[in-house]
Amino acid sequence: MVRRNADVSRVLTAVLGLNLLVAAIKLTLGFLTGSLAILADAFHSLIDSSSNVVGLLGVWIAGRPADDNHPYGHQRFETIAALGIGVMLALAAYEIGTGVFQRLTAGVEIPVTGVNEIALMAGTFAINVVIVWYESREGRRLNSPVLLADAQHTRTDLFVTVSVVAALIGGRLGWAWLDPVVALGVVVLLAKAAWGIVSSASLTLTDAAVLDPKEVERIACAVPGVTAVHGVRSRNRGDGAWIDLAIAVDPVMDTAQAHAVACEVERRMGDALPGVVETFVHVEPVAPPQRGWNHLSAQLRTLADGMGLGLHDLNAHAEPDGRIAVEMHVEVDERLSLTEAHALVDTFETRAREALPGVADVVTHIEPLPEVIADEAGRVERAEAVTAAIRAATDDLAGAGACHDIVLHNVGGHLLATLHVSQPGALSIGAAHALSERIEREIHRVVPELHRTVIHVEPV
Repeated sequence: MVRRNADVSRVLTAVLGLNLLVAAIKLTLGFLTGSLAILADAFHSLIDSSSNVVGLLGVWIAGRPADDNHPYGHQRFETIAALGIGVMLALAAYEIGTGVFQRLTAGVEIPVTGVNEIALMAGTFAINVVIVWYESREGRRLNSPVLLADAQHTRTDLFVTVSVVAALIGGRLGWAWLDPVVALGVVVLLAKAAWGIVSSASLTLTDAAVLDPKEVERIACAVPGVTAVHGVRSRNRGDGAWIDLAIAVDPVMDTAQAHAVACEVERRMGDALPGVVETFVHVEPVAPPQRGWNHLSAQLRTLADGMGLGLHDLNAHAEPDGRIAVEMHVEVDERLSLTEAHALVDTFETRAREALPGVADVVTHIEPLPEVIADEAGRVERAEAVTAAIRAATDDLAGAGACHDIVLHNVGGHLLATLHVSQPGALSIGAAHALSERIEREIHRVVPELHRTVIHVEPV
């Protein structure tokens, strides 16, 4: 932010110098020739210069860090500076319009201009072209409302200068009426530019929405774990869009999981919507589904978490009478005796039946939950032979060359194996799971000393 404000100030300073040069040329020509159109244009250029000063002041204040009075920062002072430029344009339009009225009511005089004066006015047009191009480019790059407003202000100079040159040529041809008419056109252009700047700045200062809520909702809903989105709001603080929204997640998520989902929503907003400065995500729990696998799994895991139990390898199937039978592995503190562990798991099973009336039977396999992660116990005996047997058994079922990245571990005297299996990407996840089960059975048949196997099926 500090670097951005320094860049904006640098641009405004350079433009201020060019605008003062243009204003000096036009004022000199206006007083020498008595042309109302040139004087109006000179006054317009002076307004350009003063607006640069206003912009510099606004950017300086906007660059100050957040404090107790402005906890969100001072960035909107830049928008206020842009609003000030618009007001100054409106005042210039009023002053020039008054001059046109006085000239028309007092009688039209033909200003005296020569070829040199016309050439100098044409030269100021080239300078203004450079200013508009440079300031517009930097305004878009730095996302600066004050630079964009000032560029829009200066853009009116292009039309004004062309009109003034035409009026001067008309004066040499004896068309005295053309000078005040061109000045009146300048008034219209100034008023239009003022309205555009004031309208844009007002939208920012009044927190008008800047993003489509449906698009924000679509992006958020695409994040895994987000079940619903509501309360989408957006606004422009002056340096870009700020988004507020609420997402609903499964209530069984812990704080870290919910926070990770919210962070992913924030990241995707920044990637998909250019100009987003910050996204604030409010996380809410959503009522879990009241039937089906998700409901069953959520309820059982919630019960296990509440009792300090681990839960894995959860399986369920429907009995002939329509009720559900559930099997699972339950992990308990390894320091418990068999009697204590059995009593604890019995309590869990009872609570599970009470919470899930549709469950007919609950069968649990009790396992110890170690306090520490086990270390490697040493080298694996017959590693080359075991690896070759695993590769051959896997490739027979999955295709030649499908098995790769086989890793063996000796942990606590148990032989463990992990391997990757490549399969076509179009294969369904159900078919991939069935294949991994067949491979696991075959591996344990040919390597009976293997305690556990983890198979990762991945697309080619």
